[in-house]
Amino acid sequence: MRQYTEFCRETLFKKKSLSEQAKYLLSCEITTRKAMQCLEPCLQAVVGDFQLPVYCQGDERQTIQKAVLWLKEHALTEH
Repeated sequence: MRQYTEFCRETLFKKKSLSEQAKYLLSCEITTRKAMQCLEPCLQAVVGDFQLPVYCQGDERQTIQKAVLWLKEHALTEH
């Protein structure tokens, strides 16, 4: 079983770049919550109480996979 870092907003916002923030979020457990997008019910990826801008019409697994991909893309990009 994978060991996750406990999510802490303070730790997240201490990271200086979006790349560092994305790497930190990848170390934490990603879950989902019910949401609405364009008046359609969907799932949104979240880390703790931090909502990611990742939505999916699919199931929980698909939403988490989409969030991991989105975070990995941002972890590799320095802004």
